[in-house]
Amino acid sequence: AVVSTQSTGDSVERIIGETKKFLKKIAVVESKLGEDPDTFRAGYNGGIFQVDHIAFLNTQDTASHPHLTSQLRKVKLAYGIDWLAVVWNNLRKPIYCAIASRLDLWTIPASIPASLEDQARYWKQYYNTKAGKGAVQGFIDRWNDYKKHHPDVSDANES
Repeated sequence: AVVSTQSTGDSVERIIGETKKFLKKIAVVESKLGEDPDTFRAGYNGGIFQVDHIAFLNTQDTASHPHLTSQLRKVKLAYGIDWLAVVWNNLRKPIYCAIASRLDLWTIPASIPASLEDQARYWKQYYNTKAGKGAVQGFIDRWNDYKKHHPDVSDANES
């Protein structure tokens, strides 16, 4: 499941926009690529990227985010998914969850930063938010721990 999760995130980035490895970092930090036991808890459909229901609904709000329309077309062409017909519990499938997370990032007016520290702050401000129990240092620590166990992984600013 972890390998398919990684390739799913890579595929989504190729189709609807590169994130300087931020998308992968979100999946690692939020759910350990789906290996955290709380990832698929009862009553929560946010999947490996832990996309909350309100964030999911935001990905379908083309009135507030008209620039999403072109991204939704790309999703339809690449995956055959009519995003406006998707429901939150579809996010239990990695491809839907990766798409939702990437679309959610498109709704944020600030650009995704490159450095790990800046991405951690960005994640806390826009993705995990004040309501989330995550912390900037926790994001950094969890990513560095993942890298320690996966030496083939690099940060975005490395080749």
